[in-house]
Amino acid sequence: MIVCNKKLVRFVYTLVSHNTKKRTSHKIMAFERTIKEAFDKLSGEILKADEVFDDSKDAFLVRKQFHKDEIELYCLECQQKLNVSTSKYDRLHFKHNPNADFCLLKDGKLSPDESEKIYAIYRSKESERHKFLKNQIGKQLSLLGDVSNVQIDDKFIFDNNEKRKPDVYCKYLDKEIVFEIQLSDLSLRYIISRHEFYQRKGIYLIWILDNFNAEGKKQTERDIKYLTEYQNFFKFDEQPEQFRLICKYKFPFLNERNRLMNKWKSKSLALSQIKFDDESKQAYYYDFHKKTTKKKEEQLKIEKELEEQQILAEKKRKKNDATEKANYITGLLKENWIKGQSCGFAKREIEDLNDYELKILNESNAFKPENGQPKIHRWFKIAKEKHIYFLYFILDCKQLTFDFNLKSIDNKTIIQTLIENKELHSKNYLIRQILKNGYIFKETDRVYINQLPNKAKENQATEILCELSSKIWNKSLIDDLFEHQSLICIIESAKRNKIVGFGWKGNQWIAFANNAIEFYSQYWEYIELAFKHYGIWERLIELDFKGSFQKKLENYYETNPTQNFDCDILFRYLYDELSE
Repeated sequence: MIVCNKKLVRFVYTLVSHNTKKRTSHKIMAFERTIKEAFDKLSGEILKADEVFDDSKDAFLVRKQFHKDEIELYCLECQQKLNVSTSKYDRLHFKHNPNADFCLLKDGKLSPDESEKIYAIYRSKESERHKFLKNQIGKQLSLLGDVSNVQIDDKFIFDNNEKRKPDVYCKYLDKEIVFEIQLSDLSLRYIISRHEFYQRKGIYLIWILDNFNAEGKKQTERDIKYLTEYQNFFKFDEQPEQFRLICKYKFPFLNERNRLMNKWKSKSLALSQIKFDDESKQAYYYDFHKKTTKKKEEQLKIEKELEEQQILAEKKRKKNDATEKANYITGLLKENWIKGQSCGFAKREIEDLNDYELKILNESNAFKPENGQPKIHRWFKIAKEKHIYFLYFILDCKQLTFDFNLKSIDNKTIIQTLIENKELHSKNYLIRQILKNGYIFKETDRVYINQLPNKAKENQATEILCELSSKIWNKSLIDDLFEHQSLICIIESAKRNKIVGFGWKGNQWIAFANNAIEFYSQYWEYIELAFKHYGIWERLIELDFKGSFQKKLENYYETNPTQNFDCDILFRYLYDELSE
């Protein structure tokens, strides 16, 4: 059961009634007049709606005067006639005729702030300052020979349903120019509407900004600055008797850190100094965008120059560091040479160098020819046995790029220079290392090889190995070549049809073959293939009168020893024909 409390009902009824009245009152209070001010053409006064209509006495008087044609009201913006009208809440207000053309105040949906700024502009037009400026501008323009048809505040310009009445209008050469004087803040909508109107008409609009601060932070100052790409702002120059405008323009420059900055400059200009953009219909003196583009190009050029300077400085630093390291290493090597010490520490220092540092080291004076003599020839010529570690280092250090095929100042090869040095004893090993460094054996070297203090068969074998080394592009296989000296000499004997590198007589083929199958049985497949390919096999069978070779051959097939193919790659270089 719901019990009705009469007191509660009365309270709710009272509250609802109060809120209803409050909402109605709020609606009345919220009434905002669209047209706040009107110009009375007969009296020349500006009537403010909020002042004349909120006082019942004044409101009655204005309404009476309007209906008796004692006042003639016009819109301050569009100069169209206004009526005195009543709203549904009996509020009097100014109103355009029903068939009125477009008006910014009527149709622009302005915010209260925008509306107030526009009315402030209209009020300023009636100030003594505004009148002085438009009259002076018009007067001085009239004195210029290239200017005609000067009109001060009395020319309407039409564009369909819109019309504007500029403060000053004139023709300059083949151009139409209007001057709009502004003493108060401008709304962005007001600025844009004027700009677009005159642009459509092909007329140049010059704002005369009497109190404008280009560096200011107010909204008006920001709005008008970014409306024009040229960032040029004009005010009337009152000092000279002839027409001049003071132009304040943004000037781009580069500071000491090559940062693009802007500052404001001012210059007094004659009308002839002002430029006109036919496309945007803007007047300007200084092309901020164009100058900024040039400054950016200059900035990029300076940045590139600075980068190049930094690169050069970095290159210089790297070269100095690399040269310092190179000098340190060559100093170590010099000390090792003098003292006959191992170059192990210097080698480790070299291994730690990067490619650029190695390049600087290889180009250092320590490794350049001395009086026309390549350094490798000098070292191998004057070296004594105590310098052997230094020579080993030079031959073993792959980071050092010596050309071992260079001839000496007296036209000798490096092998010839080495062999002529009677102080060195490990010549065979040194020759092997020289070949590993890319040396190409020369015909003239044969005579020198035979001068080595070895047995004739050893020198013959060395000569053969040196000759074969030129066929091997992979120089790491040179060690395999020398380690398989006897096997190579067996194959070469078959190929040359002449026993070489063993000291056997020319008719001892059976003894030679028996020795090969007995002591080199692990390589017999290579040897047998070579004997058969080069035509020695049939000859061995014919010469084997006692059958000793065939017995060893039978024994080989019976025992079938494991074959070693560790020199297979080497043989591909030397005896490619055996693989066919």
